[in-house]
Amino acid sequence: MTYTTMKLDESWDLTLDGDGNLAIATESEAVSQDVASACLVFSGECWFDNTLGIPWKEEVLGKRPTPGYIAQKMQTEAKKLPIVDQALASVFFDKTARRSYGTIRVTDITGASSQVTL
Repeated sequence: MTYTTMKLDESWDLTLDGDGNLAIATESEAVSQDVASACLVFSGECWFDNTLGIPWKEEVLGKRPTPGYIAQKMQTEAKKLPIVDQALASVFFDKTARRSYGTIRVTDITGASSQVTL
């Protein structure tokens, strides 16, 4: 089984391959990209399934949730993807830059592991 998704660039825009066709990400790259996408979705934002997403506006932005709370929400969203078997997230807060960073280590149903940094 080959897992694929449309490949996105650094600005989350579609990309083209060398032949001018839509580029396709495969295997761990595809899994990592889909996990990142799932964790960046605001709750209710997906018109095809408004149960997806993290309550960024309601419970995170402008609030002071614990890193563990955010990590748990990211793990839950990652595990909603049928390809993901296990997900372990870690969230860190950089007081100097006043930014949070997250890393999610996922194992897919084939046993392959990959890591996503947000």
